[in-house]
Amino acid sequence: MSCSRSYRLTVIMVIVAGLSGLSGCAQPPERRVSEPVLTTVNREKLALRLKERGDLAEALVQWKILAIIEPSNTNYETQIDITKQLIDKKSKYFIDEGITSLRQGDREAARLSFLKALALNPKNNQAFNYLRQLTIQYPAIGQNSGRPDGMCCMNYNANVEVKE
Repeated sequence: MSCSRSYRLTVIMVIVAGLSGLSGCAQPPERRVSEPVLTTVNREKLALRLKERGDLAEALVQWKILAIIEPSNTNYETQIDITKQLIDKKSKYFIDEGITSLRQGDREAARLSFLKALALNPKNNQAFNYLRQLTIQYPAIGQNSGRPDGMCCMNYNANVEVKE
């Protein structure tokens, strides 16, 4: 009997101690079961909006996150492949645009096109090599013309002849 009595007394003391300690504590927030699903749905909507807007690099990041969160969802892997193909296609377009600009003598437009290709895919060696080649051949805009092009010199006046 004394064992059962001491057991009851211990249980009662644990309950009283637990209840007395909780009176001033903040209660943890309620967890909703549907919260991860909402987060996934919102991230999927974000990825689709980014893709529609043309922000393919960021859309790819979102699809990759979704594939990690839900590895069993094969749609995410499909979206990753589709987005990568779109990035490659758009990068190629910007590189072709840059090459055309170079042939027309518009170095600044070419530089911007190669930078756009790199913004889409920083590992695009072709865009990087064209940009590097452009920088080596023409280190500064306006350097070959003998006159600043307005971007590098704020005090340049086109009507004034510079004499040395």
